[in-house]
Amino acid sequence: MNHRFASRISVARWIVLLCLLTAALLLAGCAMEEISPADVQPIEQGETDENEDDYYYTETAEDCWEDEEFDEVDQLCYPVVYCDENGICEEEDYGFLDILFGLVDELAGGVAGGDFEDAAELEENTLITYRVEGNQLVAPELAAVTDDLLDFQADTQAHQKIWVYFARLVPPDQRPYLTKYVVFTDGPEEVLAFVSPDTDDPTKWLLGVDIADTSDPEELTFTLIHEFAHLMTLNSSQVPVDEELALEPDNEELYEEAAAACPVYFPGEGCSEPTSYINAFYERFWADIYEEWSEISWIEDEDEYAAAAEEFYLAREDDFVSDYAATSPEEDIAESFATFVLSPKPTGDTLADEKVAFFYNYPELVKLRAEMNGRLYSRLRRR
Repeated sequence: MNHRFASRISVARWIVLLCLLTAALLLAGCAMEEISPADVQPIEQGETDENEDDYYYTETAEDCWEDEEFDEVDQLCYPVVYCDENGICEEEDYGFLDILFGLVDELAGGVAGGDFEDAAELEENTLITYRVEGNQLVAPELAAVTDDLLDFQADTQAHQKIWVYFARLVPPDQRPYLTKYVVFTDGPEEVLAFVSPDTDDPTKWLLGVDIADTSDPEELTFTLIHEFAHLMTLNSSQVPVDEELALEPDNEELYEEAAAACPVYFPGEGCSEPTSYINAFYERFWADIYEEWSEISWIEDEDEYAAAAEEFYLAREDDFVSDYAATSPEEDIAESFATFVLSPKPTGDTLADEKVAFFYNYPELVKLRAEMNGRLYSRLRRR
C-alpha cells in the first residue's frame, strides 16, 4: 500500500479569485544547458524582486495597511481576525471575508468531473528536492533528467515562487511535519501536487508540486490547501506511525494485519488516535459505507475500478463536495477542508454541507481558516 496523496489538475476547480489572480503565478523559464548542485543556492523566502507587479514581492511593516499586522517570519502583511478560545470570531473583523467570497457570483470547490485514475500510479519526473528548514529551502538534490527538462530543473526562481506561495498561505506553526519540497513534472494537466511520508523518516512529510501545472492560481490554491489538509489530518500527532509497516509500505498482508488490529479508523500510516480529525470524520460520515468502498478500492483493473468508483459516487452524489472526495475518507476530508477554507459557511442540509460544517466543531480550525483567508485576502487586495 503506497500511502501517497495526490491531486490531479482537474481536481481543483473553484471559481473564486477568477479575475484578480489570473496573472499571479506566471513562472518565467530560466534556460540553462546543464545544472549542478553548485548552481543551486539556498533560497530564503524574502529573496524576491521588490516590485509591486510581482505577486511575491517582499513586504515590510511599513507596507502594511491600517487594518493589517506584520508577520516577521513570513514577511507578510495581512488582516488578523481575532477569535476566542471557542473559535468564535468577531463578526466586524470578518468584513474581508464578505469581500473575498463576493468577488464572483458563483463559488465552486473540488472536482468538476474526473476519471478516478489512481494518481499515485502516474509516471513522473522528479526534478529537484529541497530540504525545508523553517521558511528556507536548502540542500538541493538534483535528479537525473532528460535534456528537455533541464530548463524546468534550472528554474530555481520558479521553484521558490511556488514554495513562497504555499508558505505564505499556510502559517509556519501549521507545517512542522513538512521537511522536504519536491519539484517534479508529469506533463501538463496531470498530477498538480502530492504529499507523502518521507521514506527517511515516516513521521515527516514531503510536498511535491508539478512546475508545469502552476500557472492557474485557482487550481493551485485549492490544491495546496487540499494537500495541507492531508498533512493536518495524517501527521504523527493525529495518526501515530506504524514503524513496521513504514519499513514495508507495499506489504499487503502486513497492512491488513495492522488494519485489523486497529480499533478505530486505519488510514494507512498507522492506527488513528480516537480523537483525531480523520477518525471523527470517518465515524460520522464513512462508517456505514466503508465496507462497500473498501471492496472497490482493492480492484486492480483500472477500467473496472473507474467504473465501480463512479457508480459509488453517483449513487450518493449529494454526500460529497466532489467526485474525487468519494475516492477515500482521506480525500473526502481533504476536499471538504479546502472547501471549508475557501467558501462561506454552508447553509444547506446535504451530507456534503455537513462535511464542510464538520470543521466548525473545532475552534482551532475556525481560527486557522480565518488566518489563511486573511493571508489570501492580503494578496488579493494588492492586485
